[in-house]
Formats: sequence, structure tokens, C-alpha cells
Amino acid sequence: MRCIAIDDEPLALKLLAYYCSQTPSLQLLGAYTDPLDSIAYIRSMQPDLIFLDIHMPDISGIHIAQALEKDMLVIFTTAHREYAVDGFDLDVVDYLLKPFDFERFLKACDKAEQRFRSSLKASVPQQATQSKTISIKYNYQTIQLPLHSILYIETCDNYIRIITPDKIYMPVMTMKTILNLLPEAEFVRVHKSFAVAVDKIRSFNSTQVVTDRKKIPVGRSYRKDFLQKMEAKKRRN
Repeated sequence: MRCIAIDDEPLALKLLAYYCSQTPSLQLLGAYTDPLDSIAYIRSMQPDLIFLDIHMPDISGIHIAQALEKDMLVIFTTAHREYAVDGFDLDVVDYLLKPFDFERFLKACDKAEQRFRSSLKASVPQQATQSKTISIKYNYQTIQLPLHSILYIETCDNYIRIITPDKIYMPVMTMKTILNLLPEAEFVRVHKSFAVAVDKIRSFNSTQVVTDRKKIPVGRSYRKDFLQKMEAKKRRN
């Protein structure tokens, strides 16, 4: 998602920019301490997502949000809890109360990603939204990772481990975030800690999946969806 950040506090804006740089699904187009300067940029660049402080001089974040086009997503960032009701009345994605940590920031981004992908699915045929690669940030670089190379994905604290035949990647992102980037028909979550590429499954039953590299447990809460997806794949073949 293409995003901008607006906050009249330079330190808060710097932190937002850093969080954005660590989030693979975000491309930060600009960061502004002057809300009036940001308005023209918003109109010209048409970002997908705006991180917007509420209590600012000259014009409030509430007024900026009210003037935005309806398809622009907004996450409010503010130290003032009393503005929460105004924020949700505007149907913003989330409301981050300062100070917030990276984990809370990622949760807000997950919500934005879900809304963004839903809007794409509503306007674009499903095949057009599926890419042959995904962008991940790893070792301070943006990497285009081919989908066919992914064997499975495993959660690890605030990271995930993307297992390929040649290498293990550990980008700073959540399982939910990467699954939102992947074609739904080609990857399946089988456990709270594991997601597997469907075409890399060599055998399975109701409690276990076997790939070339690993035996992976099937969690009880994921079992029904997993078995339905495998049955659908069998019918397609």
C-alpha cells in the first residue's frame, strides 16, 4: 500500500517512518509535519493509506479526514484518547493511541491491508490481483520472492520464517500480513504457527501435513478449512 504520514511532532513522525520502512506491505511516499503542505500532496499522489495525527495546528486531522476521498484509508495517531469516538464515526481503519509499539502498529496495518485487498477484489478480477512474486524486506533490502519457491511459512515471535529450498527468509511481518499478500487458493494456514504452499504438500491427513522438508501439525481450529481446500484442489485436478 502506498502511504503517507502526517504528524506535527518530528520525533513521532520519525518513528512512524521507521515503522513503515519495516513493514513490507507499505511504501512510504512522504512524511509531513505541516498538515497544510500534505493536503496538496494527497490530492496529487492519491495514496492508499494515511497515518494521520489529530491534534495539530492550523487544521485538525479530523478535518483532513473528512475532506478525503472515500476510498482512502486512514489510521489516526494521537495522544488524545477523547478523539476516539470522532475517529470511528469517520470509519477510519484504526486509532493508535500514543505511545504505541511496533506490534500494535502492525495490527493496524493488518486491518488496513484487509480493507485494501477487499476493495481490490471488488473492482478487479481475482486473476489480475495475483502476482507471481511478493515483495519482502530482508536484511535491509526489498526482495522479490517468487511464489513457487515458498515451501511453508512459520511464525517466530514478531517475525516469520519463509522456508524455500535454498534459503530461509525472516522478514519483520505477521503471518496474517503475508497471507493477505499470497493467493488464497495457493496457500493454506494449517496451524496457528504454520502456513503451507498447497502444491508443496506431498501427503496429509486430519492431523498432519508432510512436505519435502517437514512434517507440520494441523491445528484443530484450522482443520475444517484445510480439508475443504484440499478436497477442492482434488476436484480441480
